[in-house]
Amino acid sequence: MSSTIKDVAKMAGVSISTVSKFINGGNVLEENRQQIENAIAALNYQVNTVARGMKTRKTMSVGVLIPSLADYYGVSILSYIDQELYASGYSTIICDYSQTDPTGASDKINFLINKQIDGIIMQPINVRQEDIDRAAKADVPIVFVDMELPSISCDSVTIDNVDIAYRITKHLIDNGHKRIGLIGGAKGFNTTDDRVKGYEDALKEAGIALDSELLYLENVSEESGYLGMMRLLQKKDPPTAVFASGNDLTCGAVMYLNEKHIKVPEDISFVGFENQTIAHVYNPTLTIGIQPIRKIGQTAVRMLLERMKDEYDGDPRNVRLKAVIDFGASVRKIK
Repeated sequence: MSSTIKDVAKMAGVSISTVSKFINGGNVLEENRQQIENAIAALNYQVNTVARGMKTRKTMSVGVLIPSLADYYGVSILSYIDQELYASGYSTIICDYSQTDPTGASDKINFLINKQIDGIIMQPINVRQEDIDRAAKADVPIVFVDMELPSISCDSVTIDNVDIAYRITKHLIDNGHKRIGLIGGAKGFNTTDDRVKGYEDALKEAGIALDSELLYLENVSEESGYLGMMRLLQKKDPPTAVFASGNDLTCGAVMYLNEKHIKVPEDISFVGFENQTIAHVYNPTLTIGIQPIRKIGQTAVRMLLERMKDEYDGDPRNVRLKAVIDFGASVRKIK
């Protein structure tokens, strides 16, 4: 015979209402929490999520919308978000959508609302205010990660892209480089625009004139990283250093360098972004900008839980975290 919530309460030495509060994500005393968890484990108590959902109108599930589950950022942040949600008693419904589909995000938001999820965490591409309003009407809060959309009222967790691009560019300038190439995503996305601004700010501060020929801004893909590096190095007056400002861009740029047997940093100084694996596998070790992806995921979940539990109902918040530079041996000092 299956154990009941009454059995758990009796073994834990607490009231049924305290067990119910714990199961439904409420805060209980630490001592009670431990007793309840021990009782649940000992009795192998299984929560009836269907019955609970009918009673509380909460399914204890959260939708996570990521444009591409194939890239490093998407897979990494999804993992940390899922870990945090699971620790808080929530299951995860994972969806991807095409960045080139103008209705892709809207369709998946509708799908998740129809599944009666309690909240959504997503990378916002092609999202409209009406999508957010529709979710709000269904009492489904949304938190953005990776980028904020100033025109849309929504909580978001990002990194300070201006700051990290500025510090990477300044590091190259401090090592004597004046012709610095930048490979980035398409213009119009605040992630790209902010990284370009940081790059431009560092050049301006050093009195180095901006050369638009040293900017390759297409899309965030390995192909774009490959083509960007190729175009920059084939110029009549090529850069002495290149910053690839994304994970896939970094992979593509390194592919070109390897294919053409171009030595780093002897022939070109290079700084990548996000991909710590390739940074430490490549010889020499790459200097690379690193996002605090775990903290981004944890912060997004915390903000969403506050909304879902009615612990915060104020104005939209943007938490902007700092990225760091992992210094390798891929930047040569020149006179």
